[in-house]
Amino acid sequence: MDQAIFRLGLSVPATSLYLLMDSLSDSGAPLTRETVLRFWNTDASDLDLAFTELVARRVAGSESNGAWFLRPGAEWA
Repeated sequence: MDQAIFRLGLSVPATSLYLLMDSLSDSGAPLTRETVLRFWNTDASDLDLAFTELVARRVAGSESNGAWFLRPGAEWA
C-alpha cells in the first residue's frame, strides 16, 4: 500500500476502495467490479462513484476486458 493515498484528498469511499483493491490484489484475487462488489459494504452505485474518482486521479484504471488495476503512486494526479 502506498501511504501517499492519504495525501491525495480523496473521498472516504474512494480511499476505502483503494485499500480494498490493494488488499485483494495482494491476496491474488482478480480485480474486477464483481470481485470488489462482494466485499464492498455500500451499494453498487457508491462503488462506481468511488472507482470513477480513482480513475480521474489516475490511481486506478480498467482494461478493455473489464479488469481493474492500480497504478503506481508516481502516476497519481
